[in-house]
Amino acid sequence: MSGAGDGGEKTTELPSFVDLVPIDAHSHFLGLTKHEWVPIIMSATIIIFLTLFSMLATRKLRKTPGKLQAFLEILVEGLENFTRSQMGRAAGPFIPFIGTLFIYIFAMNMLGQIPLFHSPTSNFNTTIALTLIVFFVTHYQGVKNNGVVGYLKHMAGKPIWLAPLVFPLHLMQELLSRPLSLSMRLFGNVMGEDTIIAIFIGISPFLLGYIPLPMHLPMVFLALLGSTIQAMIFSLLASFYIAGAIGIHEEEHH
Repeated sequence: MSGAGDGGEKTTELPSFVDLVPIDAHSHFLGLTKHEWVPIIMSATIIIFLTLFSMLATRKLRKTPGKLQAFLEILVEGLENFTRSQMGRAAGPFIPFIGTLFIYIFAMNMLGQIPLFHSPTSNFNTTIALTLIVFFVTHYQGVKNNGVVGYLKHMAGKPIWLAPLVFPLHLMQELLSRPLSLSMRLFGNVMGEDTIIAIFIGISPFLLGYIPLPMHLPMVFLALLGSTIQAMIFSLLASFYIAGAIGIHEEEHH
């Protein structure tokens, strides 16, 4: 367990390499304490790693792929099929966005399983930032593809005489319930997994003494599965929301 925050309160989480840096935990840099910088540093670490890995892995592509290139081609094809299954004919321009979203969230979720690292998605600021990106992309595409008037008609629903009832409900769903549920679902699941693992690691010495038995190991495997599922759910809902804003679901229904 580690102490964090300005008041020195205890938090149920394992220490990260940032906590080992000899800087006063109560000092501020750009208005943030050392502990508050942890999810930002972890997110930046993932971005740098994925960027370098992508550049190195695609530097010498061949017609006859090696093991790494074959794996990447399978991954890209899988993400493409996943996006097309949700967005249909409109999927093309959004495959890079949804695919990147999945890989980024998956990597952030998995990072917490490495000693001295934390999952940035166990911090609500990270998940709400991801949700805001999906929110703005969704409504930008809705207005871009339907026009302002057409998008407002879409939100008013049919028949038009129900618009006074449907429009406020739709507006509340788009502005409040969807962003809140999207961000809270990812944050709650990842934080819960990391917290339980930290608790098991913390109580192991008291229950087992010095016996090197990893009590938390079953929870690690469960967290690996949960991290994959949560990345998939977030990407699935993002593609579903964008397709709905464009009007793909309505066209398929009719």
